[in-house]
Amino acid sequence: MEINFRKLHPNESNSYREIRLQCLKDYPKNFTSNYQDEKAKDKLFFQSCIESSNASNFVIGAFHKDKLIGISGFNRHDRKKTNHRGIIIQVFVAPEYQGKHIGLNIIKSTLNEAFKINGIEQIEIDVITINKNAEKIYEKIGFEQYGIQKNFLKIDNEYYDHKMMIIFKNQYVNS
Repeated sequence: MEINFRKLHPNESNSYREIRLQCLKDYPKNFTSNYQDEKAKDKLFFQSCIESSNASNFVIGAFHKDKLIGISGFNRHDRKKTNHRGIIIQVFVAPEYQGKHIGLNIIKSTLNEAFKINGIEQIEIDVITINKNAEKIYEKIGFEQYGIQKNFLKIDNEYYDHKMMIIFKNQYVNS
């Protein structure tokens, strides 16, 4: 199965919106955002970034044939003292494509694009600790844990912890 990875084009912002809302609806415990809140917005955060081809805030798409089957967003911190850092967010692969190394490759594609940005030295990624598959992928790529926030999410009176992970440019490009 051939899967292509690339930045989403401006005319693909609605395809992004569809898959983003679907992952929030189907996997509410894996994401900080809430489906109902996001669905009510005219535009999601990354839709504007996609439409304007924002170089510092972008989405990598995984495509099977011409169908968008996975997403991975990169958001560069915008303050002068922190803009050497960014974060990968909203990683998702459609269920029927999971277990085929697409998650691993979409994150690597996101890292490759992000580290091309002048000044980016380190990239963070977070995972809700019940999402063991994602955590294994992040570790395999080289992300290292730097903290856990207890009770990060509260859904229907149940709490979920949040693991924060990081990778440095020199570590990633030399691996």
